[in-house]
Amino acid sequence: MLIATVSMRAQIPAHNGMAMAKPAASTSATLTLTGLGGITRSLTPDTLEALPHVTVTVMNAHNGRTEVYSGVPVKDLLDTVASPKSDTAPKVSANMTLIVAEATDHFRVAITLCDTDPTCRNGQAIVADSIDGKSLAADGAFNLVLTEDKKPGRWARNLASLNVQAVR
Repeated sequence: MLIATVSMRAQIPAHNGMAMAKPAASTSATLTLTGLGGITRSLTPDTLEALPHVTVTVMNAHNGRTEVYSGVPVKDLLDTVASPKSDTAPKVSANMTLIVAEATDHFRVAITLCDTDPTCRNGQAIVADSIDGKSLAADGAFNLVLTEDKKPGRWARNLASLNVQAVR
């Protein structure tokens, strides 16, 4: 049965005569932040490096290693693109406000605003720019790391953007 399955997969035609392969990811060089009100800010590695950093130690279940990341809390970054508070704006739960993180290879992950807030969750969500004291380099300038996740399924290498969206 397994042989037949493999054989059948081999016969699937390629799209437009081209092999169906995942495109190689370019390394991230800028990070675009977009707030709920459409306020946008672009960060370079130098811009991020100049901001106050935190250091977190995590077990990366993909490689079985303990890793030490340094970076800026996502909450602090999002505060720079937050719309001014309005008494007339509808109240929205932090669990109903999503941050869609996208990498250069178009991998996307969604986290909630609550995932970024230490008063709401034990862990931290950071945009890392170094691992074990060295620049990320091969994984782009920016990685999204969530410390309390048992598996790094919501982490993103080559992070290119964080886009805040209200769930309706």
